[in-house]
This record gives sequence, structure tokens and C-alpha cells, in this order.
Amino acid sequence: MHQNIQFNLPDQIAESVAPWNEWLETGRLRILADDRFRTAPVFGPLLPFWDQIPKCFIPGGEASKSLDVVQKIWSWLDAEATDRGHVLVIVGGGTITDLGGFVASTYKRGLPFVLIPTTIMGMIDAAIGGKNGINYAHFKNQIGLFQLPALTYIDDHFISSLDALERTNGWMELVKHSLIADAALWNDIADIDIHLPDAIEPWIQPAARIKKTIVAQDFLDQSVRKTLNYGHTLAHALEWKAQEDGIPLSHGVAVGWGMIWSNGWSGSLQPTESRSLFQVSQKIHGWLDGIPENNQRDWLSALNPRDVWPAILRDKKNRNGVVLDVVLDRVGNARWDHPLTLDKFSSIWKQVFQ
Repeated sequence: MHQNIQFNLPDQIAESVAPWNEWLETGRLRILADDRFRTAPVFGPLLPFWDQIPKCFIPGGEASKSLDVVQKIWSWLDAEATDRGHVLVIVGGGTITDLGGFVASTYKRGLPFVLIPTTIMGMIDAAIGGKNGINYAHFKNQIGLFQLPALTYIDDHFISSLDALERTNGWMELVKHSLIADAALWNDIADIDIHLPDAIEPWIQPAARIKKTIVAQDFLDQSVRKTLNYGHTLAHALEWKAQEDGIPLSHGVAVGWGMIWSNGWSGSLQPTESRSLFQVSQKIHGWLDGIPENNQRDWLSALNPRDVWPAILRDKKNRNGVVLDVVLDRVGNARWDHPLTLDKFSSIWKQVFQ
């Protein structure tokens, strides 16, 4: 299944204007947006009409991906007399697009929806692929479904408003895309200072296309799409543990640490690649060190891996009680469903973090 993705490019302007004009002229739009867009600027075709369209604002962040928030948005849609002829436009980062896609796909058995991702992570990952969901029982994305949006509109003007942490969060997903599928892209981005103006924008389209290509081969996440979880098994477990410990840990930073661990594991399975993967981890360390107040290195090194393992056992990719994870055979080539044991997890943890 191929997702309709449009970028803010001159050669796509005519193509993108048509559906917006139709939706706007007929008054068929509803907007669900990150709370910061009460005051922050928006871009793209919606800008001239922003003040005229009914809006519901929700705080960004994982706390909003809950059934309570879903019910509040359903109630708002009811109050606005929304029916299946309307289009829900979802404006925000990955948590808002995950949440909004779930709301739209379940309300009255499904409203068409449009995603306008406003973070790097959203542009290259969360808003591509049709995965919509919410968290449950303190674990991420435990309830959800697959449903593609009618349109995903990617406007890289939003990147200029992102702080250092948000830039790093999104960059970790971009790095992951290159490591699992495009060694040439990794070579191109390995030495980039992501905090320089316009440093990230040229890589949004190549990264988005990697995600789109993989999803088109395996929409329901049964085979090659699983490689997109590289570094994420540990990342999700770290997010769970950080919440338990009262430690602030953003998703992208957790993915960075997850990839560092996964590089160590992959290197132990492919000794001829261990040096190359170690060098990759050093690059990731460098980007994470660019946000010293947010990377939680000390907390991580003090953790007992056995205290993280229960969350890994809850991962959605597991089957029949066996933890299944993604490894790199080499940079640019990933393999999914490789079994992982507690002993192996702990030994790599100690090598990498302690």
C-alpha cells in the first residue's frame, strides 16, 4: 500500500492545492492540533484559513495518548456535528499524529484524515506508515490499528522552530533509517552538525522515502517492516523504566541509546562488523552529548539490566514468550525476528553501558 505524501516543493504545489481547495470550499475540515499551535505559526495550504476552521487543541507528549483524551476528542467531534463527510486534519508531532489517526479511524467507523507532521520524527517516521494508536497500562502503543491517511503533507518550515532536544529526537530516527536500509545515506550524514541552520532539511525527503518504501512492501508489519524497530525494543523499555523512576526521557533519545545497545549486540553476532558498528555508536554518542541535560547517561549506567527486562518481555514483536529483535548484519542491512535472551541482553548491556 502506497501512502500519498506531498512535500512543500514547487513541483508539488499544483497537486497539493486541489484537495485543500475542495475541502475548504465545502467546509468539511476539522482540525486536531498540538496545543502549542494556539500561538505558534503554521505553514502550508491551511495558513490562510486557519482561524476559520473548528479546532481542538491537545498537549503533545505521551501522556495524551490515552483513552481519556480519545474520549474528549470524540466528544468535541460530536459537539461540532462531525460526520463521515468531514476530514480531520491532524497537526503536530508523532504523539499527536498517532493519537489523531486513532481517533479518526475509530470515530463513526472512520473519518478520512490528513497528517501535517511538525517535528522531524513525525515527518520521517510517525506520520508515515498508517500505524495509529494509544498507550495502555503504561506501555506504548498497546491499542491501535493500521489505517493510511488520505494525505500526509510535509512542510520542513516547521523544523526551524524546533529546539536542540527535538532536533536530536528526530535525527535519531533518521539515523536509524540509514542504518537499516541505506549505507550511502549513513555515510552522507555521519558527520553532520544537526544544530546548524538548514542542516537537517535536505535529508527529510530521502529518509521519508525509505520509510514509505519499506511500508509499501509490508503494510501489516509481518516481515521487512519490522526492521524499522531497530533500537526500539530497548528504547520503549527505557521509556517505561524512566517513567517508573521519574526520569525525563524523550523517545528519540531513548532510540539513540537503544541503537547503541543494538550495535553492540549486532557486533557480537557479526564480529567482522563490530569495529564499524562501534564507530557508528561513537557518532550517536556525539549527537546525544549535544543535549547533556537530556541524555540521562548517568541514570542509564546505574541501571540493572534485569530491571529493564520485564518491559522488553512486553514488546509487541515477541512471539510465544520469545523476545524477538532486530540486528544489523552490516550498516544498511537489517535482519528481523532474531531471538534475544536475558543473559545475552545483560552481557551486552554491561559491555556497552557499564
